[in-house]
Amino acid sequence: MNSASRSRATAVSGIAVLTAGAVLLSTPHVATADDRTRVTDEREDQAMTELEKALKTFTAHPIKEAETVDAAQAAAAAQDHKVEVLQMRTETDTTFANPDGTLTTETAAGPVRMVKDGSWVPVDLDLERAKDGSVQAKAHPEHLKIAGKEGALPKSIEAMAKAAPSQAKDLVSLGQGRDKLALQWKGGLPAPALSANTATYREAVPGGDLIVEATRTGFEQYLKLHRAPRKGAPMVLPMTVPDGTKAAQNPDGSVTFADADGGKSAVMPSPVMWDSQRDPKSLEHTNRHAVDMTVAQSGNTVTLTLTPDIDWLNDAGTQYPVTIDPAANVLDVLFDTFVQAGDTTDQSASTDLKIGWPGDYSGSTKRTARSFLTFNTAGFADSLVSKANLKLWNYHSWSGEARGWEVWAADPADKNTRWTKQPALKAKAATSTGTKPGTAPGWVNADITQLAQTWSSAKATSGSVGLKAADESDTYGWKRFYSAEAADQDQVPTLEVTHNYRPGDGANLQAGTPFISSGGIFKVNSTTPTLRASMADSDPEDTVQGTFEITDDATGKVVATVNSEKVPGNTTASVKVPAGKLTSGKTYSFRTTAFDGTHYSAGWSSPVKFYVDTAWKLTAAEEALGLANAYSEAADTTAATSSDEKYAAIAATDENTVGVPWNGKDGTIDVQNAKMPTKLGLPAVDTKGTAIGGNVVYTSSGPVDTVVQPTVDGGSRTLQIIKNSSAPHDYETSFTLPAGMKAVPHDDGSVSVLPQDDSKGEAGFFEAPWAKDAQGKDVPTSYKVVGNKLVQHVDFDANSKFPLVIDPSFWSTAWKITKCAASVAGFIYGFTPAGSSKKVIVAVRLIKKIGFKKTAKLIQTWKKRRKLTVEGRKIVAAILGYASIQNNCKF
Repeated sequence: MNSASRSRATAVSGIAVLTAGAVLLSTPHVATADDRTRVTDEREDQAMTELEKALKTFTAHPIKEAETVDAAQAAAAAQDHKVEVLQMRTETDTTFANPDGTLTTETAAGPVRMVKDGSWVPVDLDLERAKDGSVQAKAHPEHLKIAGKEGALPKSIEAMAKAAPSQAKDLVSLGQGRDKLALQWKGGLPAPALSANTATYREAVPGGDLIVEATRTGFEQYLKLHRAPRKGAPMVLPMTVPDGTKAAQNPDGSVTFADADGGKSAVMPSPVMWDSQRDPKSLEHTNRHAVDMTVAQSGNTVTLTLTPDIDWLNDAGTQYPVTIDPAANVLDVLFDTFVQAGDTTDQSASTDLKIGWPGDYSGSTKRTARSFLTFNTAGFADSLVSKANLKLWNYHSWSGEARGWEVWAADPADKNTRWTKQPALKAKAATSTGTKPGTAPGWVNADITQLAQTWSSAKATSGSVGLKAADESDTYGWKRFYSAEAADQDQVPTLEVTHNYRPGDGANLQAGTPFISSGGIFKVNSTTPTLRASMADSDPEDTVQGTFEITDDATGKVVATVNSEKVPGNTTASVKVPAGKLTSGKTYSFRTTAFDGTHYSAGWSSPVKFYVDTAWKLTAAEEALGLANAYSEAADTTAATSSDEKYAAIAATDENTVGVPWNGKDGTIDVQNAKMPTKLGLPAVDTKGTAIGGNVVYTSSGPVDTVVQPTVDGGSRTLQIIKNSSAPHDYETSFTLPAGMKAVPHDDGSVSVLPQDDSKGEAGFFEAPWAKDAQGKDVPTSYKVVGNKLVQHVDFDANSKFPLVIDPSFWSTAWKITKCAASVAGFIYGFTPAGSSKKVIVAVRLIKKIGFKKTAKLIQTWKKRRKLTVEGRKIVAAILGYASIQNNCKF
C-alpha cells in the first residue's frame, strides 16, 4: 500500500471509529433495565469491533507523521519509532518526535520543500516540458522557467553578440510578477535535451552547447565550446531585473545589485572559464582563466558583455571542451560557500564545498580551501539540546584514508566572502575524521552538540560554521562535499539536532484569596495567603512542580521559598505561605519557576506584588468573588477591558463582544453576548451589581450571590455562591439561540448548540455543570433544557458544607469548538501532509454531529472492557488522540 493509500485507510478507520460511536450512543434504548443493558452491550461490542479494526490498520501501517507535537509524541511513544511533526515543517526544517519524548530537528542548508497549491511538496529540480514549449523544474522554490525552442540558430558567436537588443528573449527566469529576474539570450535556440536538472541546447552556437542547470536556490548557466573559436567567443547577455534595482560593477569584476531602497540585495561573481584538464586526486580544474566583463544598465535591463581571452582560447595548451561560466545566479536564501586561496570569485552558487589543499598553487599561493555554512536554528532555539550532528555528503576525497577536519563557530559568510576576506573563526567546535573515498560517496558527520547548545541558549535564529582541514598542508585532508545547491534532495548539508523543551517559568501569578488586584498589586487579608500560577509545559503528559520565591519588598530579602505539589502541565500550581514568614502592613513580591521531573525552566517569571492587610474586611461582593476565584484556574482571568454607563464589564475578542450590565432588573440581567445573548435569572430581586477587576458581582440580602465574567475565549461565565440551605436548588439561564440552531443535552451533562439540520459544525456548547462545597468536594448537579432555558439543579441539604460554588452557565464559542475539533482532526486526518484546513472543517462537522464527549465516553468504555496490553492501550490513545482531545475539549 502506498503512502496515499495508507492515508486514506487512516482517515477511513478514524471515521469508522466515530461512526461506531454514533451508532452506539444515538440509538434509543428499550424500556426495561435488562433490555437496556443487553442492547447497550451489543452496540458497544459493535463499536469495539470497529475500533479494533482501526487499531489493526494503524498497527500494520505505522503512523509516520502527525499534525501537532502532542500527537506526534504520543504516536512515537506508542509505536516506538519517530513521527514527524507537521506543524513544525518549514522550507528547510523537518522535526520528528522520538519515542523517548524528545524532538529531533533536521535543518538543511538549503530548501528541501516548498508550498505548491496550498500543500508542502519536496523541491524537485528535474526538468519537464510545459504545454507552451518552455521548460520548468517540477518544484522550484523560485518558479524557475527555461526557454524551449526559439527561432533560427545564430551563424556564429560573434553574430549573436552583435544582434540587436530586440532579439533578446528570456533564457532563464526566476520569481514572478514584479520580483521576476531573467537572464536573456540574443539568438535562436534548439529544443533542449533534458536530463534530470540539466537542459542542454546542443550546437546553440556553432561548435558549442549552451547548458542550464536548475539549482536548489536558482540556476547555473554556461557555454561549453568543443573547439577553439577563431574569432573568440564574445557574449552579450541582457538581464531584466525588478523595478528599482541598480547594478554596479566592483573592482574585482563582480556585480552588486542594490534594491530600490539602496540596500544590497545580491552580488554576482565575476565570470571564469576552464578547460577539460582535471587533477585526478583533487578533481580540480587545473587550467582556469578569468573572463573580462563589463556591465551597463538601461532601465530594468542590465547588459553583461563578456570577452573571453582569445589567446587563451587558441593556446596549444588549452584542451577542449572549454566551459565559460558567467555565474549569473543572483538569488540569496540560506547561505553556504567555499573560499580558495588564489581565487577572487564568489562560489556561493557552486554545488561544491571544499576543504584542505589539493596540492597545487596559484603562482606562489597554495590553493587551500575552506567552507562556510549558515543554518536556520530557530526550530530549536531556547530548547534543551542533547545531541547535534553536522552531516555533509562527501562525494570526493584525495584518498580513502581518514584525515581530520574541523568545524568552527564562525561569523556569517556572504557573497563578498573570499580567501582574503573570510568570516572570523571564533572557536573550534568539533574535529572529525569521517572520510568517504570517491568510489563510495556518503555522509560524514561531526558532533557539534556544544555549539548547538550555545545557539539555543542565545535563542539564535541562525547559526554559522566554518569548515577546514585539520592539517592544511596535507593533501590527504582534501575533501569535497555537496553544497545547499545540490540537485539531490538527500545530499544537502544538514544539521540534525535532538532537543526538548523546558517547562515555562510560570504565568498568571496571583495572590489570594480573593485573588483581586488593583493597579497590578494583589491584596490579601491573611499572613498565610495562597499564591498560584499557571505552569506552562510543552508536553501535556508532564507533571510540573512550581517553586514560589517570596521577597520582602522593603529589604529585598527572600523570606520564603515554597514548592507546590506536582500538577499536570498547563494547569495551576498553588502554595500556602507558611506561618511566621509575612507581616501585616507590608508589601511582598513573589516569582515562580518550574521543574517537570527532568528539566528546570530557564529562569524565573516576572515578579508580582501583593500587600498583606489582616485588618481588611472583605465586602460581600469581594467575599463572593473570592469564593468564585478560589475554584477557578489561575488562567481564568476575565477578558473585560472597559466599562460604560450601562455595562460594568465590556470585553471584545476577535470573534465576540460581551457586555455585563451594572444592575439586575426585575430579578434578571441581560448579558450582551454577540454570539448568543443570555438572560440570567437572579435568585433575589434586590440584587445589585458591583464591578471588581473586570468581574461583576451581584449581591443580595438573600442566600445567593452571583458572579458574571466575560471570558478570555469570547464567551461569558456565571458562578452562583450559595450561602445556606435556604437557597433554591434550580438556577435558570435563558438564552437566545442563533437562527437555525437548537440546544441538545448530552449524557455527560453538557449541552451543545447545533444546527437544526445537523449539516454543519457546532456553534458552541455549555460545558457540564459543576458544584463544589466549602471543602472543595463535588456536589451532585445536572442540567436540563426547558425550551430556551438551561436549568441547573443542585443537590444539597442542611448538612452540606456551605458556602457552595456552582457554575450554571459557561458558554463556549465556536473558537473553542474549532480548537477542540482541530485536536481530534489532527489524529483522524493529521497523518497526511499539512496545510489542509478542509480536513479540520470536515472533522468539525462529523465529530460534532456525534459529540466529542460521546466519542470520549466510547473510548473510555472500550479501554475498561477490553483486556488490552499496556502497549495496546498506548496505541489506541495515540491513534484516537484521547489525551489531546481531553486536554483541549475539557470533557
